[in-house]
Amino acid sequence: MPTGTTLPVSTRPLASGDTFTYGGSSLETLLYRGASPNPSGTIAYTITQHVTDEGTAPFDGANPYDLRTVETDQGTNQTITVTTDTYYNTGPFGTTQSAFYTYGYSSSDTNGQQISDTLASVGYNGGAPNGLIDILPEAAQQHWTNTGAATLTESESDGFRADRTTNADGTYSETDSYPQGSQFTPAPSPLPATLSDNADGSGTYSLPLFGVTPNTTITYSAPSSGTITIAVSGVATYTVGTWYSLPLYVENDYQLGEMSIPAACNVPSGFGTFANAIQQGYTKVDTVLGTTEFYTEITYVVGGYAVCVSLSDVDYVYYDYSGQGNEAPLGASFSGGQSPLEVITLNSTVGLSATNVAGAARRRTLQAGSERVAFARTNFQSTLERRRLERRHQAFLRLRARFLERSHR
Repeated sequence: MPTGTTLPVSTRPLASGDTFTYGGSSLETLLYRGASPNPSGTIAYTITQHVTDEGTAPFDGANPYDLRTVETDQGTNQTITVTTDTYYNTGPFGTTQSAFYTYGYSSSDTNGQQISDTLASVGYNGGAPNGLIDILPEAAQQHWTNTGAATLTESESDGFRADRTTNADGTYSETDSYPQGSQFTPAPSPLPATLSDNADGSGTYSLPLFGVTPNTTITYSAPSSGTITIAVSGVATYTVGTWYSLPLYVENDYQLGEMSIPAACNVPSGFGTFANAIQQGYTKVDTVLGTTEFYTEITYVVGGYAVCVSLSDVDYVYYDYSGQGNEAPLGASFSGGQSPLEVITLNSTVGLSATNVAGAARRRTLQAGSERVAFARTNFQSTLERRRLERRHQAFLRLRARFLERSHR
């Protein structure tokens, strides 16, 4: 075991005006397994983050602290700036401990995408936490798990909007609204679509493939005898091997104790070489979009500062609506068992490079660490939500185009 000089953490103060700067990189890898040879590609970004404590602000009926980050992701072909406000506070955890929570976030980027994610029932909740980031005082091997309950809204500059309510067990219902392009005024009514995912793995996706109101429903059965039935009303039925396990959402978080700071963090030696490590991770299944997501985050805290955050997300994609396979009659591909059609991996590491906090004593508190433990996760997850948005766009636009093509034959 390493024997560094990390300090015990027993408080999470927040103070308006504190600022933090982080830098790092991310790499997205895509491997398509639905064709031979397997097409693949990578997308690399350089990350810069500037974080400011904006003080308290109203959010979802509470008055938590608002931490604002401006993140710039610079790639070979484009540079994206994302501004995110994330809301935090402390509260009781049981009868003898306290905890640090996140209430949710709002995020917008220079591509015109906006996301608002509000967690439900934030707090200890008698043994079923949600939004919990850390338990204080910290002790190695403390363990907790959050629920998946949240309300999320996404919108784009072209008029697209999605509203999703996720329950504690990962089940959800969602309504999407797709704009119709037109030279006429007023513009045609938006095209609606609805999705629902149930606790037994069954689900539905209803969308307007032949007009302007939902008139086609794709039904996904619960697993039975090792198979799943996917039925497109009046068109086709598919059968695939069961590719997921229930429940739909499982999270496990741990305080790992003292560890050495990875070299990939590129942290200046003045911040130390050992850190208290906090690991958060979840598995999320979406039986409608056909994905299993594996998320892992490790935050390294030294003397009150989160000096590095390492994040990893792996998506196994079993249902491909992009048209790459071009299967008739639906224009989509379905796989199951141990054979995902696509594997999408996103890894990101950011390290602390500069701070500006008031008072020398506070430099040895958990001030900066409290903010960054949750904050890196927020920006990373908003990126994942944008990926999910793109996948839904692919599904809707591809299916509608294929059906309109069939109707004109």
